[in-house]
Amino acid sequence: MPPPLTSAVPSCFAGPPATGATSWAAAGAVAAGAARRASTSEGPPPRRRSIGRIPGWARALAQLVARFYLRRPELAEPIAIRYRTPRAFLGGVLNELAYRFGRSRAPVLLSANLELTNRCNLRCTFCPTADGRMARPRGMMDEALFRRALDGAGPLEFALLFQWGEPLLHPRFAALAADAAARGIRTLVTTNGTLLDDRRIGALLDARLDRVTVSIDGDAATHEAVRGIPLARTKDALRRLVAARDAAGSTTAVDVSMVVAPETERAVESFRREFEGTVDRVQTIPLLVRGERRTRCREPWRGGLVVLQDGRTTVCCVDHDGELAVGDATKERLVDVWNGPRMRALRRAHVTGDLPPLCAGCAEYPTDAAAPRFGAPKARP
Repeated sequence: MPPPLTSAVPSCFAGPPATGATSWAAAGAVAAGAARRASTSEGPPPRRRSIGRIPGWARALAQLVARFYLRRPELAEPIAIRYRTPRAFLGGVLNELAYRFGRSRAPVLLSANLELTNRCNLRCTFCPTADGRMARPRGMMDEALFRRALDGAGPLEFALLFQWGEPLLHPRFAALAADAAARGIRTLVTTNGTLLDDRRIGALLDARLDRVTVSIDGDAATHEAVRGIPLARTKDALRRLVAARDAAGSTTAVDVSMVVAPETERAVESFRREFEGTVDRVQTIPLLVRGERRTRCREPWRGGLVVLQDGRTTVCCVDHDGELAVGDATKERLVDVWNGPRMRALRRAHVTGDLPPLCAGCAEYPTDAAAPRFGAPKARP
């Protein structure tokens, strides 16, 4: 079995934030009322909603790209989620052309992962926040840094308010999410679900999050073995989130995501059966492991940057310690970092094959139960 590198992560609108989105406490009554209406006949029936708000044309184009260009039909849904406006689709095409032709510049910065915290309340078995591999100090992203990053990013298509840690630990999560939404940026978050009480659920819905992904690792036995908490507790939080979302007529999509690893692979089918039809998307992603890469990776061209909680800016989720830092959001605009000297040098390294050690050792757990995300070769046996 290959040694783990990191646990997998994801890894993706206009108008002012709704009243009450600026703190966890302010939204408790909203969520409690929504949950009561969902579990009884009280109140009006839920309004019809557009799941994930993905236009039909974006789904159709994503299916064509996934099937005929990438030859990986299973990637149609994540492509549609990521590239669902004309600007995003055109930017994705231009960035892909830069990747194909080996250019050191990529035309469009489309997204940012903003790590609100690298602290976590769980100790998952294959996560660097828990097993000692993450050497950098733990902390919370300063609000001023969050806003500075968005101010200097240009017109982002979406912001994932997560990288490592549990983002709902940030006491100002709702306010920051609402700030991003007020700028016209789609906001997404991945959470372990342990903090999804009625108060926080109300705050998430008030903040107009586009998509909430809850991490679940297989069945009851594998989930508890990996995460140290009963699956029933996470399922209850997920049920209350979906019920409150539906009662409020919210357009927030709710997904579940599973990391496929040696200890969870046997539970993939039961995981799918459990959640298909109850959430908007059921995702499986392979565990990142140490391996050997000899080909370039799309990540430096894909259109996203990662801002760690201290402001260091890197390229992808593999870099849990900022080893590949290409900029500093406390001093630089993200649009300048995107084609800055360190980012261009990293792209040239991928073109020539002179990969940094972190990239050279990046691979994914080989499995038929999840599609590889980074196009890496199979891990060493």
